[in-house]
Amino acid sequence: MKNIKRVPLQSEIIEAIKQYIEQNNLKNGDKLPSQGQLVEMLGVSRSSLREAVKVLETKNIVETVNGKGIYVRNGSPNIIQAQIEFRKEKESILELLEARKILEREILHLVIQHATQEELDNIEKILNVVLEKYNNGDKQNNEDRQFHYAIYNSCHNRIMQQLILSINNLLSELWEFPLGMEEPFTDTIPLHKDLFECLRNRNLKKAITINEKIISMVIKEVKAAQ
Repeated sequence: MKNIKRVPLQSEIIEAIKQYIEQNNLKNGDKLPSQGQLVEMLGVSRSSLREAVKVLETKNIVETVNGKGIYVRNGSPNIIQAQIEFRKEKESILELLEARKILEREILHLVIQHATQEELDNIEKILNVVLEKYNNGDKQNNEDRQFHYAIYNSCHNRIMQQLILSINNLLSELWEFPLGMEEPFTDTIPLHKDLFECLRNRNLKKAITINEKIISMVIKEVKAAQ
């Protein structure tokens, strides 16, 4: 039986508003229905609607004018262009993730060979903060980034560090919820503990397997973004 793909509510709302603009041939400056009307039309909460509208504002599709309402910033013809840009952004992220996966195989090899006990203790300290925030339901994106960067810094190869940091600088939005995604990649957090245990036990084969599982889960979520 095929797995059912669950689309985030925010993505559904965004798509519904874009379709409304296209189907009604709304142009720049045209007013959308009020928030109350949209809530009723879409059957969603006001908070969910507000978050979706924020994403549309960042993509320059709509503009909220205080006390007046939501206006179309770029009408129907430009929504197609916005969709093209969205696909290009997604493709770039996926290509960078593939490059990251390949490079991290060698970095893990070097970390297991060269990481000091002090460096491993530092990685564990960051991991504990990541897990605490995860268990409390708090955002842990900044600490997650620190965890990975601490691993890179333990490889003791400046060229490899520069290469992986260059890739991750281009991927920096992964830690800032790209493509309008709502709190993505949290399912990977428990695997970070498994990855660290492999590093501490100097188990290269298992470390690579777990790391590639993490990246594969990220790739899957990026592919599913709408």
